[in-house]
Amino acid sequence: MTQSATFPMVHPLTFIQNPLIRHLADDPYWTVSDDNKRPVNARLLLDTGKVYNVKFDREWPLVTLLDLDADPNLQAVNRAYRLRARENRVIAIDIEPNAPEHMKQEALEFPAHFTELSKNGGIHLLIRVPDDLINQENQYMFDELSVFKEPVPKPEDPTEKPRGAYFEVLFNDHFVTFTKRMLIDKPCVDYNQNPEAKNKLAHFLEGIVQMDKQRKKDRELAKQYRIGIMKSIINEEKEKAIESFISIKPFEEAKEQAESRNVSDFGGDSSRYEMSVANGLAFHTIRLHKLAKDTLSFKQVAEALTEQDLAYAIYMLLKEIVPYREKHDETRDGLPWLLFTAKRAYEYVKAQNAKRGKK
Repeated sequence: MTQSATFPMVHPLTFIQNPLIRHLADDPYWTVSDDNKRPVNARLLLDTGKVYNVKFDREWPLVTLLDLDADPNLQAVNRAYRLRARENRVIAIDIEPNAPEHMKQEALEFPAHFTELSKNGGIHLLIRVPDDLINQENQYMFDELSVFKEPVPKPEDPTEKPRGAYFEVLFNDHFVTFTKRMLIDKPCVDYNQNPEAKNKLAHFLEGIVQMDKQRKKDRELAKQYRIGIMKSIINEEKEKAIESFISIKPFEEAKEQAESRNVSDFGGDSSRYEMSVANGLAFHTIRLHKLAKDTLSFKQVAEALTEQDLAYAIYMLLKEIVPYREKHDETRDGLPWLLFTAKRAYEYVKAQNAKRGKK
């Protein structure tokens, strides 16, 4: 296999010219990683030059790729992107350095939108999966999974230590660190124009679904123990405080706007409709929470609310506004469907506010 040294770090302009990287460049989900591959707070790095690990409990810590590229001090530094396949269908395949050479060679030849070598001899692939390859069998991976790791068989010899996984697929809420050691001569795949490449990707997705069957059963069992987690965290007293907050008069306008939307406005797609309503409610909830903290009447109530509480407030509003459907009885990441939707909306609006420079 070709050594990493053959592929030096490319210039930022070359990196961003990759079609998929360019497509993601304006997302406020970018940062850089430190020497231990830990993502840093990009906003503080750009503002102060100081390095702090990413935390999501305060101001949104990520920026756009364009923001990073605008800083000449970061020209020769890696880039890291927080994956969110549930929104954009972009996944990363990480081939580990300990993988067999034939697997590495297959990865180098696998049709992908972006291919690069890692620092230690592994391979990174970035792929935007076509919508028509996402089906009932694999949909849960895009919606729920953070990482799929290759299941490792137990050694026949009980005294032998199991090997490490050869590869993993990253889906959501996980950073992929780009070394920018791109294979610039490898074409960026167009699945719509290349049926053979599309079939190869479909076969890969089918394969990991089969490998994940037992783990999926284990996760479903574990979820049953977590379904009541928010009820145990959001106690009766806190729920009353949240109800008091969303009962203030300015929320009437937010509710009216939400109620003016209809699933027919979204071609009958209930999930898109609910996400749109949730995003609107999240925008108003975040804005009104900030305003309430500056008023004598609601200051005490507002200051007692955490980010988790605000997501729960959006959930309570959603339950009141959107029509019930059976999907609401399902769970994602151990949360009721609408609470999961509310959490996503809160994170999305917070990221958009950070992108627009709102404090």
